Amino acid sequence: MIHCTKYRGLLIFLLILTVAACKKKEIYSSIPAIEYKSVIFYSGSDGSDSLMTLIFSFKDGDGDIGLGQADTFPPFQATRDKYNNPTNPYYNNLHIDYLESFEGVFGQVIKDLDPDATPPVFDTLRYLYRIENITPEGRHKAIRGDIEVNIYPSPYPDAQDTVKYKFFIYDRALNKSNVVESPPLIWVRN
Repeated sequence: MIHCTKYRGLLIFLLILTVAACKKKEIYSSIPAIEYKSVIFYSGSDGSDSLMTLIFSFKDGDGDIGLGQADTFPPFQATRDKYNNPTNPYYNNLHIDYLESFEGVFGQVIKDLDPDATPPVFDTLRYLYRIENITPEGRHKAIRGDIEVNIYPSPYPDAQDTVKYKFFIYDRALNKSNVVESPPLIWVRN
């Protein structure tokens, strides 16, 4: 009997190791999914907000989030129009649209880029970023985490206080994530 008890303890230990080793892997889509989490405002010495950090989470099944410094060849090459606006959506893999509240309705701010042009040239305020390559090493590439992005207040002097940000990302396979919108946010301005 003593002999069996010894093996039973070893068998239970091996069973626990086997169950722990067979932990189910999380499976995500190869199309990135993002979700708004929060923002943090930072005030300047005059009491007005000088910077905001937007925080959102992401999941991606094949882990191809982000671009390296060498990713400048098609389809990631930088191209610009005559007004120096980027024309290739894949060069910057994080796109954030700035929306202001006008009488309770949120919309893009449209500015005339060239008042002398015929026809007129209009543009909207958009923040464009390149997320660095964060693909994990090893065989399993599924990845999830949080991304923090610093955003400065609108450069327009007549900017509204209440804003939203609508954003999405592209992965290296050119898959576009879902589009997420922040809740209404209030910039403190003096």
